[in-house]
Amino acid sequence: MRIECKSLAKNIREQAKREAKGKKLYLHNIVVGEDEASLVYAKSNLKLLRKMGFDGKIHHLEEDEKILLGLIDSLNEDERVHGIMVNFPLPKNIDAMKVRERILPIKDVDGINPLNYGKLLLGQEILVPNTPRAVIRILETITNLGGKDVLIINRTPVVGKPLSLLLLNRDATPTIAHSKTMNLEEKARNADIIVVAVGKPGFLREDMVKEGAIVIDVGINVVDGKIVGDADFENIEKKAYITPVPGGVGTVTNACLIENLVKAAKLQGVI
Repeated sequence: MRIECKSLAKNIREQAKREAKGKKLYLHNIVVGEDEASLVYAKSNLKLLRKMGFDGKIHHLEEDEKILLGLIDSLNEDERVHGIMVNFPLPKNIDAMKVRERILPIKDVDGINPLNYGKLLLGQEILVPNTPRAVIRILETITNLGGKDVLIINRTPVVGKPLSLLLLNRDATPTIAHSKTMNLEEKARNADIIVVAVGKPGFLREDMVKEGAIVIDVGINVVDGKIVGDADFENIEKKAYITPVPGGVGTVTNACLIENLVKAAKLQGVI
């Protein structure tokens, strides 16, 4: 069964727009190096911002840590900038932790600053990473998370780790799996909910999913010119609930970014 996500994304965007109270908010998106996927993502977000009456700017930088940190400093100080987003992964010659620490916590619309991470760890959801937040928003529309066994096949600080904390805050029982996990297929078959984000098309097979389970597919892959997820959508859809790719988690993630921009503006006293 296909999980419909577009109406949820629309509701999140419309609520954020109402909470902005007519204020024109500005998001600055930083792309470092020649990561085409990051550029496409930044351009799609800018298009969405303008469609909603907000605005922003894309900064496409060379692979220079000093230039990147200097730009973040200037954006932190600029009162006309309400949100800062740096696209990950960064080139290996740039210290990702320095970048995370440099973004002003109240302008950190992707929830990557250690202060925002620490608040999440302690149960405070202020500015939370957008993709995990999107997963939670989708799940909350279709099930009560209390007591559910959730298998997260991803251990990154972008998805798996913050998602596990969000699930714990809602009384679910998360298990994080990764490339060294033993008996992954058995764990998957026992899970009420599976969140897969490994970057491998067809990774999650129909025989790994129990009848009536929920599958949230965070993967984005290009196969024969088409965008597909990490799960075998056609076969899993016959026995379980599953998000489509495209038109699933990514759509809600973009809406959550808008939601976080409005939250950030409130923290800055702009709204």
